Amino acid sequence: MIMIMMMRMVEIFLVFWALMGICALGVTNPQIRDIVEEDCSLTRYPSICVQTLNMAGLSSSSAGYTDIISVLLNKTISESKLPNTTHSTILTSQLGVQSSPQPGEYCETLMNLSEKRLQQSLTALNNKNKVEDIQTWLSAALTFQEACKDSAEEGQVVPNDVVRSDIAKKMSYLYELSSNALALTNRIQTTPFDTKSRGLSDQNYKDESSPDFPKWISRKDRKLLQATTTVNADVVVAQDGSGNYKTVSEAIEAAPSSGGRFVIHVKSGVYKEKIKTNKDGITLIGDGKYSSVIVWSDSVAGGTTMPATATFSKYIYCTS
Repeated sequence: MIMIMMMRMVEIFLVFWALMGICALGVTNPQIRDIVEEDCSLTRYPSICVQTLNMAGLSSSSAGYTDIISVLLNKTISESKLPNTTHSTILTSQLGVQSSPQPGEYCETLMNLSEKRLQQSLTALNNKNKVEDIQTWLSAALTFQEACKDSAEEGQVVPNDVVRSDIAKKMSYLYELSSNALALTNRIQTTPFDTKSRGLSDQNYKDESSPDFPKWISRKDRKLLQATTTVNADVVVAQDGSGNYKTVSEAIEAAPSSGGRFVIHVKSGVYKEKIKTNKDGITLIGDGKYSSVIVWSDSVAGGTTMPATATFSKYIYCTS
């Protein structure tokens, strides 16, 4: 009996100090608290915004949008870091689902993509010239999170009601954090009617020397897209063995993971393969619209999830 009472006293003591710790982390300066509440009122989910910023303990009354967005992004990234085996463990060990890689890897892949875009946004946050990029990356992260949630709710990822609900709640939480970061990113720009300051005028997007291309396409990439003669590709793919590789997948696998431009010349032929990669900067150039063809035949009717039916399951810019 005495032992039980002592254990309860210890539990009460620990809870007390845990609550004290939470209070210590919170924002106590009234001026900062007002800033937090005012900025969070501009978001779609103000309650979770205030809660996140209060727990972060902002210490400066001069904190701007970028400081607040940084807190929200760091929180979202930290919450996105799931063990690599989370989904596969749930599917195979706990639920006894057959080892089909598509359902088990789907949410995990989406989370990795989401985290990548969130990290890009955080890195570029102090560069005002990157505001449009950050908006695009955060929108992509929201899409990935929503897609995972939808798949969970529809039972495509897990058939277990409890686990499905947990995943859906997790995605909703991440979605709200990311949405708030995007809402405040939109405020980095001045006024909604000042097109020049918002980067919406033609002069910000058009290059006078190359009016057909926006400024964000580099001069090297413009030359590549405008080329009418043989392009200096990094590698050549040819089914007859005359190139560096016989399949497109092998060529992409050989590309560096640095994210720099990597040009693959795909010679004439019908390549029956499914392209899946996490690499950026891959450019495929064929010998003509109907000459270099890549095909695959996955379908929902055949038991493949809709996102997994894509012949290209990564953002690859293709030109012929």
